[in-house]
Amino acid sequence: MQSDRKRRVRTCYPCYTRKKKCNREYPCNHCTHRRRPEECVYSFPPTEKTSQNSVRPVGLMNEARAPFLEHARPSRENPALNEPEGHWSSPHSALTKSFGYFEGSNSNTMALLRTLELPAEGETDPSDSSPSIWETIQQELGPMVGERKPIGVAYVEFAALILRICSYATQFLPSPTHTIDQIGGRPLADIRDTCSDIGRNLAKLCESLDWKGSLFRVQHILFAALKVSCEGRTDQFWEGIASASRAAQKAGVHTDTALKESLDPSNGSARELHKEVRRRVFCSLYVLDSHLSRQLDRVPFLPDDLVVDSLPRLRLIPDIGNISAEANARAPDIFTERLMQVRLGQFWRRFVSPRNSEYDPTGSEQRYDKLCGEYLPSLHAAFAIDHPDTAWDNVLPKLPMQRQLLYIAIFDSVCWNFRPLLLLKPDFIAGLAPYKRVLLQSQKQRLAIAALKELEAVTALHSMFGGSYTRFAAIIFNTFEAAILLLSLCSHVDFPFDQGDANTNILGIQAKLTYKKAMQAAEQAIGRLQMLAELSDMAAAGARVAAQVFAKAAKSKEPTSPVAPAGLFDNSFWQFAHSADIGAAEDLGPCLTLEQADPVLMSDIFSSTAQEDSYPKLPLSSFDFPMV
Repeated sequence: MQSDRKRRVRTCYPCYTRKKKCNREYPCNHCTHRRRPEECVYSFPPTEKTSQNSVRPVGLMNEARAPFLEHARPSRENPALNEPEGHWSSPHSALTKSFGYFEGSNSNTMALLRTLELPAEGETDPSDSSPSIWETIQQELGPMVGERKPIGVAYVEFAALILRICSYATQFLPSPTHTIDQIGGRPLADIRDTCSDIGRNLAKLCESLDWKGSLFRVQHILFAALKVSCEGRTDQFWEGIASASRAAQKAGVHTDTALKESLDPSNGSARELHKEVRRRVFCSLYVLDSHLSRQLDRVPFLPDDLVVDSLPRLRLIPDIGNISAEANARAPDIFTERLMQVRLGQFWRRFVSPRNSEYDPTGSEQRYDKLCGEYLPSLHAAFAIDHPDTAWDNVLPKLPMQRQLLYIAIFDSVCWNFRPLLLLKPDFIAGLAPYKRVLLQSQKQRLAIAALKELEAVTALHSMFGGSYTRFAAIIFNTFEAAILLLSLCSHVDFPFDQGDANTNILGIQAKLTYKKAMQAAEQAIGRLQMLAELSDMAAAGARVAAQVFAKAAKSKEPTSPVAPAGLFDNSFWQFAHSADIGAAEDLGPCLTLEQADPVLMSDIFSSTAQEDSYPKLPLSSFDFPMV
């Protein structure tokens, strides 16, 4: 009898270590009160496995689940074998949650408490976790796991990550390689909604189970944010970047302290690989934060110097073909484009001017010169602005797309640098020194060519997507931004178009811009937005406004006739631009003034233009674009 008593386990592991009386349920009374149901682990000796198939009383059904739970929620003695960092709370988790301390810090009060080696105490969180939370998770996962498969917080967050990746991927289907709107006979819309709903539910459950989170949480929040960006909700995309930034700091993705405590020191290769993945995730988050805050004129969430210690250090691609070791060492990494984007973000964050300050032509010129002198020489040869090395394009299939994405970011940053000059009042310009007025004219040329080059990069990227329907926000957003800049400059009566045979230098490229070329590029951009408007609300809104601005730019050059000069634009476009409302395809809508259509936008950007002119909205494209 005594030996039998020794074999039986009376308490769960947390109650045993804390010398608490356990009610032997799952989760038990103490683990439920502490809001740590995932730590409620029961350990059974091997000798009792022989009786697993025997009939048990109903009151002991929870004991039958104990072996499953033991594998699902491993003990804290060796967490590195099962879960990444962030899923096992410290003895003072309640204190951390209440005071907001970062547990991986080596300088805050929590670091001081760790040195004092205080005994672990039961947590006094007034909220109780639902005992059925794990059953809910199993219901959400459905056939993804069997009854005997392990389920832990890390596993569930990884499942949420996969689901949100799938939901994001469906935004790019149909595609040239998958031309139908079904997968396995199920509509893409159903797959997208199902993955989104389950992923969102799992994410909420994991957050209630584990406040701190891990790298998986940062990743699935990022993919959820990318998905809403494809749905034309840049405001929610920005909120998603904020949530991912908070999750990254909670999980300590920006530091190696938590990683040192969670991974097995003897497994050096896994340790370094995990650290590299953390660095790359953090760099990707930094790129999105920097780029979007610059475009939207927001304050970045992540400090500009935090990424310095998080830059990638490993080369995670195999040798490329039968080339020499020296040539292989010069080959771009699959993360090289992101690294170039990180450096671009670091560069421009150095020059954030005070808000509401007046535009300084000299300061903008100095920033542009530093971009040419400091950033451009650091570009990898495969991403050079002028004559990039395309030797590795066939080996790295995504390299051409990455190149165009980087070009879009670079030219967009040049536009950001010079864009405020469009808001200068005539009285302010008249009061500038003569050399500054000359400088303004030169910067207008650079701004126009930068916008044109940005549109060229967007067009090249769009063609790589098949030149057809896509929801990719980078294509839609930058098409609209660059088109508005070009059309705004074309509306300026003093824009220096006629420069003879002289070319303008932009980032080392010699280019010449004419009024006809600028308007044709804007026409092509509006056509792209019109086509994509069938799938994207962002494209529809952008197409409507861009068409109004186009009509106004053309009117400023041809005040007596709404018809463009012969040979400048296709007749179909002018029939298109002067026909129906954006939301009506069958009847001609009434003409609206620009101020009636969008008073805030028009008063802000085109306050110097005549208020009495009236232009219709641009309708949806009547052209038939195949869904490929």
